[in-house]
Amino acid sequence: MTPSLKGLKAVEAALRLGSFVAAANELNVTQTAISRLVKLVEGQLGQRLFDRQANSLTPTPAGRSLAPLLEDAFRRLDAAVDTVRRATPPGLSVAIGPTFAMRWLIPRLHLFQMRHPGIEVRLVTAIEDDITLRQDWAATIRLSAAPLPGLLAERLFSAALIPVAAPQVAATIKRQSDLIHHTLLEVSHAPQAWPRWLSESGLDPARFRRRLSFDYSTYAIQAALDGLGIALVRPPYVQDDLDAGRLVRLFDLALVDPGKAWHLIYRPEALTDPPFAAFRDWLLAEVQNSQSTAAG
Repeated sequence: MTPSLKGLKAVEAALRLGSFVAAANELNVTQTAISRLVKLVEGQLGQRLFDRQANSLTPTPAGRSLAPLLEDAFRRLDAAVDTVRRATPPGLSVAIGPTFAMRWLIPRLHLFQMRHPGIEVRLVTAIEDDITLRQDWAATIRLSAAPLPGLLAERLFSAALIPVAAPQVAATIKRQSDLIHHTLLEVSHAPQAWPRWLSESGLDPARFRRRLSFDYSTYAIQAALDGLGIALVRPPYVQDDLDAGRLVRLFDLALVDPGKAWHLIYRPEALTDPPFAAFRDWLLAEVQNSQSTAAG
């Protein structure tokens, strides 16, 4: 039977350090565990590797012959593991809401990967209201007020909400009051959005009773694309659809959340990390390009 890697490592450390106590300290286990592992290896090899005395531990001829072989084997193993570790592409984790990820970032990520093929961007879903930045996250992209204590926040997009509809639906709407003949597509976590927009338009929200509610904005957008009604959405979510003519913006009135915007949030020291610095520079440039396209 071939001895276990753990057992051979215990033997190698004891032979190199000349003590079960020193081997135990190096491997962060007990002296008893080292002694047990060494005895197990000796039983599997069928010969003693150490002469044990009351206050000394002396390698046998078999132990002395095995010592350089084990030391070389573990040195080669460490080098192989280090080679694989260094060959693993650098990456970063970015926490982001599902709708922003699906409707804006993911369709553009291939552009970043083309420019930086050696950097892996891992997207983590973040839907809680409190803005947090876990230690294993390089950054988060969230709708928030800035700044946040101890963190940097760079503005990406406005927090405005605009009404959109499929072209065939939009063609039937000439005035804001025409919305009463259509279904308003709501998002459950923002139940006051449509009432606010209607009120600011001078309309009575109580008269608009045709509603369809969804858990996420991406569902409401899909419903609008399918002609089920009018959605009130963030412009970045639908910019590609507006550019392609799949959706049409209705009216100029936008519902604005004062003091809030989409931000890239990160720790100041993250700027010294090359993968994050590359992602940040690309993201800010892509946001600027997206806004320029929308303005044009």
